[in-house]
Amino acid sequence: MAYLRSALKYVFIAALAVFGWIRLKLASQPTLLILTYHRILPNHHPDRQFEQPGMVTAPETLQRHIQLMKSLGAVPIHLDDWLSRRQRNEALPKLAVALTFDDGWRDNFQYAYPILETENVPATVFLVTQLLDTNHVFWPEQILKLLTEKPIAEAETEYHWLVPFLPDAAPNRHPLTLDQADQVINKLKELDDHTILAHLNNARKTQASSGSGQNNRTILNRPELTEMASNDLVRYGAHTQHHFRLNRVDSPSTLRREILGCLDDLKGLERGIVPIFCYPNGDITGDGERLVKDHYEAACTTKTGWNPGSRDSFDLHRFNLHDGNSGSSPRLLATIGRGII
Repeated sequence: MAYLRSALKYVFIAALAVFGWIRLKLASQPTLLILTYHRILPNHHPDRQFEQPGMVTAPETLQRHIQLMKSLGAVPIHLDDWLSRRQRNEALPKLAVALTFDDGWRDNFQYAYPILETENVPATVFLVTQLLDTNHVFWPEQILKLLTEKPIAEAETEYHWLVPFLPDAAPNRHPLTLDQADQVINKLKELDDHTILAHLNNARKTQASSGSGQNNRTILNRPELTEMASNDLVRYGAHTQHHFRLNRVDSPSTLRREILGCLDDLKGLERGIVPIFCYPNGDITGDGERLVKDHYEAACTTKTGWNPGSRDSFDLHRFNLHDGNSGSSPRLLATIGRGII
């Protein structure tokens, strides 16, 4: 039975891959594919132990994606250049591909940027501006590290608020597996970011007073941003100030600060800024959409699919890629095929 399931899965992936390839080759109007990544980490990098599997892509996989897109005839292009050329009614490539990286991880500089240079492929990095130049990290990574390192019963009491979100089976006797901890992260999204961060800040104060804490920088700093933008290969868009999910912010002033304050922060960078917004988790409200449309030129969503020439600039679709759904060329084509059915 297991063999049969494996065979059927293989056939399904192969069929989707063929479909994706055919659709890309036979596109009848100018089409833009936006390939989205988060973390680029080698297979044995220690950060993989504390990261959601759907967030990580190996460097060689990224390079394979780029080379496959080129082999299909896709023209690599800056996202804002494609939008500008469309607005001016200039000719667009039949098939264009734009790479985007969400959040502003330091490993984008360490492992992705050398590949972009080698392949001469441009990219846009969407920055969470108030985390730049800090040792801070996003709350899912903080919680994943805790839950996979020790049983919650052995953690500081300031972390015991997590107990209701743990799996039912023996939650206090063993560290969680990465998959179990990832499920906890998904459950925690029932809460707003302010509540989660308040809990974590309380725990951080305890750690600071005892001499422990997080000192390894995982987010980009300004010298790294400057270097990547020096040859115009990498440009920077907005991903809010703190990566708050915008449908769960606590006030209109917070919503405005996250959207407009992020743009102000970007303007303080030396070069490479593009007025494109990227919705954290794809979450937004009507008021948030109006703010984005009034102050930016385009916005990326978490909706899956390609972008025909008629796509609304504030409703750009992307393919979120990671090792699990695109670790090989057939899987990448299958993911694209599934997204455009």
